[in-house]
Amino acid sequence: MAALTLKILLVIYILYALLKFFEFFFRKDEAMMKGLRMVYVDGGGRIIKIFDNVILIVMVVFVVLLFAGGMEYLSFTTGLLVGMTVIQVYFHRFSDPLPPEKSPEAPITALKMMSYSIQANPGKAWRELIFMTVLFVWALYMLATQGFGLFQGHP
Repeated sequence: MAALTLKILLVIYILYALLKFFEFFFRKDEAMMKGLRMVYVDGGGRIIKIFDNVILIVMVVFVVLLFAGGMEYLSFTTGLLVGMTVIQVYFHRFSDPLPPEKSPEAPITALKMMSYSIQANPGKAWRELIFMTVLFVWALYMLATQGFGLFQGHP
């Protein structure tokens, strides 16, 4: 039961992650800026704090389900290190200063500046986005075929 629940949650979360990546390139600048202002100015960062607390709990549930369903330590450790490193390199792509028209209003926190930088130039991390997208698509394929037994021909 734990493994099936984890598979379902993984599919949902991967689809959400893929949607977020594609959103960077298809959402209009005005809509992006409005969203950032809503999160950081109007909400005072409260929305981010709530999201972070909820998603941390969800990640704990993922790990508990993984342990309950059986976990191979080498795959888990490799995935953990690769994921953390790709995110670090992703963030490093946004080290250039922002022009005043794309900069956040005061008060400026590190998270707020990073969010504005990513929204202003999402294509800077194109290599990392491609890498993550390929891994997510592969993971969805494996979940569909190996996890749920879909798309398998019957003789």
